[in-house]
Formats: sequence, C-alpha cells, structure tokens
Amino acid sequence: MNVPATVAVSVVVPIYNSIDTIATCIASIQQQQLTDIEIILVDDGSTDGSGRICDEFAIKDARINVIHQPNSGRTMARKRGTQFAHGVWIAYVDSDDSLPATALWDLYQQVNDETDIVFGNGGSIALEHRTRIPIQDFRHLTVRSEGTIGVPWGSLYRRIVLSDNLFDIPREIINGEDYLFWVRLVFQTQKAVHVVYKAVYNKGADHTSNTFVWTADYCQRLHQLRVESIPAEMYDEYADDVICDGLVNLFATAVCQSRKVWGSSHFYLQLMHEIKERRYWMGWKKQLFLQIPSLRLRRLIAKVFKKIK
Repeated sequence: MNVPATVAVSVVVPIYNSIDTIATCIASIQQQQLTDIEIILVDDGSTDGSGRICDEFAIKDARINVIHQPNSGRTMARKRGTQFAHGVWIAYVDSDDSLPATALWDLYQQVNDETDIVFGNGGSIALEHRTRIPIQDFRHLTVRSEGTIGVPWGSLYRRIVLSDNLFDIPREIINGEDYLFWVRLVFQTQKAVHVVYKAVYNKGADHTSNTFVWTADYCQRLHQLRVESIPAEMYDEYADDVICDGLVNLFATAVCQSRKVWGSSHFYLQLMHEIKERRYWMGWKKQLFLQIPSLRLRRLIAKVFKKIK
C-alpha cells in the first residue's frame, strides 16, 4: 500500500461486484481538476474480478491504494477506507457512479476553518438558496432528509468529525443506513454547512431503493435507530422532523404491505401516538391515502402521483 503524506482530499470508494462500472468510476476520479488527492478503493469481498481491476489501476497510479476485505457491507467498507485515509477532507463515491471533472475542485473551493461539511447538489434543497446554512437549520433539513441530504456522496467531510460510530449501523439496515450516517454526523459539529449549487456527482442506476420492499417491522427498526441517533437532550427540537421522515417510511410501507399488517404494527401505532402527542398536522391527502383499504389502489395512486404531498 502506498503511504502518502497528508493530502487535501481522500476519495473513498466501496466496491462490491462492480466489474461493469468500476473502471469508469476510478477514471473519473483520476481525471479530477483537483489533483492533491488520494484514492482509496475498498474491495468488499468482490467475486467478479472487480478487485483485480482495482489492483491494475493502483499499479499505474501512485495515488491509488487498494484495500481487500471480506464482504462486510458498503457502510463498513466506507468506514475501513476512512480509517486508512490521509486526507484532511473525505469524499465518498459509489462504485457504479462517477464524478464530473470539476466536482472535487468545486467542493474544495468552499473549504475553510469555519466549516466541517461542504454539501454538494444544493439545488436539491427545497426553498433553500444559501451558500452557508447554520448547523441548527441544517440539522432540521437532515432529519427530514431534505433533497440529497441523507446520501454520503456528493459532499466533503472534515476527517476529524468522521468518528467510527457514524458507520456502526446494523448490517441488516440496507436502506436508510446513509440517512442514519448523516443524522449522526450533523450532531458532531457546531459549524455552519457550506453549500455548493452545482452538479458535483453523476449517479448511476439506483438498484437498492428501486427494488427494496418496505415492511412495518423494518421501519420500526429504522425509526428506533433514527431516534437514538439524535442526542436525547435535543430530541424535542427535532421531534416533528422525525415524524416527517417517519411518515415517508410509512407511505413506502403502505404500497408494499396490506393495511391489516402495517395498520396494527408497533411502528404505525407509535407514529400515530407521536403525531397526536405533538399535534402534528399530517394533511388531509395523507390521511385519506392511509385510509384506503386496497393495497392495489394505494399502489396505483402512488404510481400516478409519485409522492403523497
């Protein structure tokens, strides 16, 4: 393994069976306008030759280091790469994605002593057009999972705020684990978040979220981890945001399971109790949607309207 001196940015790429996309991904990082970088490729037990391709790239580019490990999941692969990183700042890129040539440069231009997070793709934040967002405001946006907040890619993070507990998420959480990473992250700093309103990431095909089947039991586990990720003494301030994102999970479950199942679940009953206790206004469209008895009809409505407003 190459051991560089401190660099500006370490780019960590978790890789599992990405033989069709990994070469394009790595090349896009190599060709960045910002050159003071290291590239850490974490081969997470690939069985399709992806690891061999990583090794071939490393032979030709001294900035590339490859870590081979038994399959442990994408989040743990990011953790391992972060632990080996020498960069003052960390960026994450998924192995089926790529970066525009100026992505890291555009993000790095916002780096200063007054921030620990530079958030890219700022245009995804509804009604927000500030290049500097106080951390208290950004925490609310994060817990609500606004825009592309809640995915690790497309941003820069100061290495010293990326403690191990951000990644210590049960492996069975395969949808929502990135959201939990962010919720934990924003309570690690008191500094304002700098925002870049440019496209800094090219997203590949999103296989997991498109095929994931939501269940009330899964939502309950995710909800528990969400609550635990917020400091107890601060929870009341973010309780409405927790409800907001919990409802998103509930609507996803409502098009995957029968109302008889999720309607009697602990997750649903707890969420409704919190809504009543907080006097949270859900909106009549959402209330009507949840009352529809037919799973088939709920699916049809969700497909037509894409998202319940």
